[in-house]
Amino acid sequence: MSAPRKTSPGTMPKDIRHLKSAAAVPAPLPEVLLSELEYGERIAAFFDILFPDRIVESIYKPFYKMLIGKHGIRSACDLACRTGQTLKMMDSLGITNLTGADINPEMIRRCREKIKSRVKYIQSEIALAPEHLASQAYDLILCTKDALPVVLDDEALIQFFKQARKALSVSGVLVIEINNYQKIWRRKERFLPVIDRSAAKKQQLFFFMNDFHEELLVRNLMHLHNEGGHWELTPLSIPVRPLLPAEIEFFLSEAQYSKWGFIGDYRGRPFSSEESPNLIVIAKK
Repeated sequence: MSAPRKTSPGTMPKDIRHLKSAAAVPAPLPEVLLSELEYGERIAAFFDILFPDRIVESIYKPFYKMLIGKHGIRSACDLACRTGQTLKMMDSLGITNLTGADINPEMIRRCREKIKSRVKYIQSEIALAPEHLASQAYDLILCTKDALPVVLDDEALIQFFKQARKALSVSGVLVIEINNYQKIWRRKERFLPVIDRSAAKKQQLFFFMNDFHEELLVRNLMHLHNEGGHWELTPLSIPVRPLLPAEIEFFLSEAQYSKWGFIGDYRGRPFSSEESPNLIVIAKK
């Protein structure tokens, strides 16, 4: 893990936005964009189809098993729990003190169906979720599946990191997983590979499409489904902030984390701005 970046309090590093200034596309029309709540409501219906438990577990489980053993983790909170895949996996790894937060009540309902053990749930938008954790200190706090970029405001992000640190135990660990936006923005990667989740009676294809604007990105999830010989397209569009490593370091420094580091995937390979699919942040209180 790297030492904290030296930055004057409240001053964003000058190099943070140099990758973004090249895009001079008009801002998207507000009426075509979904809020965090609306996006969650619409994706809940097919979230487990797009991200099956077995695939998520095969990617995440070895990493979290290592993390639990290394840091003696006995309690965890997922700040973007969605349908409870990570909570279910943590339960299977012996973590019984669990909390899940999500803005969408349908996601939380699906969590309750999926996880039979006792889990505390909080309905909250991501930016404010850590503020609800003051009554307990957690050994592990998560915000994965590229959830954090829906928080667009600098001050909201600083408060997110500060409140998350406050909710960590003395030796607690914060894990943030986002897409590698440095690579996406530099290459202007607009179309991501198609994901085929077709079954015997229904064809279903998903793909993500990025629209680039001056300092934000619009994430479009396209759901193509064919039932009875007729194709239908369901688009979901939400504005996201393409967080860069220097920005993450700035927020961690402002929130006074003691140390942190980046990896590029759940196999633990070093982060590469040119090649890594993800930016995974591991920070210590």
